[in-house]
Amino acid sequence: MWQFQDFAVPTPGSACDQNAGQCFTAHWNADGHDWVCHTAGGSKGISFGDPDGSLHVNLLPVGDDTLPVATEQSVRGDVWNVTLPQADSQYSLRLALRVVEATETRLVIEPTLSIQTLLLDTHPTLDLTALGDCGVIFDEGDTLGDGSPPISTVQLHGETGSIAVLLAPTDAPFTTDLRREGHLQLRLFGEFLEKGVIRKARPWIVLDRSEQGVSEADLQAYLKRLCETPLPLTA
Repeated sequence: MWQFQDFAVPTPGSACDQNAGQCFTAHWNADGHDWVCHTAGGSKGISFGDPDGSLHVNLLPVGDDTLPVATEQSVRGDVWNVTLPQADSQYSLRLALRVVEATETRLVIEPTLSIQTLLLDTHPTLDLTALGDCGVIFDEGDTLGDGSPPISTVQLHGETGSIAVLLAPTDAPFTTDLRREGHLQLRLFGEFLEKGVIRKARPWIVLDRSEQGVSEADLQAYLKRLCETPLPLTA
């Protein structure tokens, strides 16, 4: 299960690295290996991955915007909940992070992101980013249009490790694919957010530190499970 922990040396490049403000850290131990997640908000955002920073994914604000700041955390069952209230920001954000599968070499997580605003005119956006050689997996019959592919992959440069981001039909059409060489960048939300309306995004993220990586068959199976999993009502 999730455990709270204050690391003396934050994960390099994570949301808690060189962060002077509030930052929450939770870790999940699987067969002796710690998988670590940090939530700070502000300009630092949210990050998931290995404690040494070699394999991680960031959720970051876009441009000069900042995320609301994390103020409260709790664990309910296998879900780590973090609240980032609106305060002086453009919107509020709630993170509900569920572990789908965890082993010493692989972590599959489901971050449900819920945003809401008290303002009359706001267009909140978040970028999901990772560094490495990017690829996509989709069926020949799929039409991407202006959205993102259902499966985006990242292979680390010069290191053992791979990342995949899976998007269900509820998210893929509304996610902008901004990938470039050596850099995965998927932009979540971005449309006008009406006051009082709650909007959600729920990708699955696969982090794998094995030499063989994740097979396409495994990724397709994860995508099928994601599409069959109802969106949490309480996140």
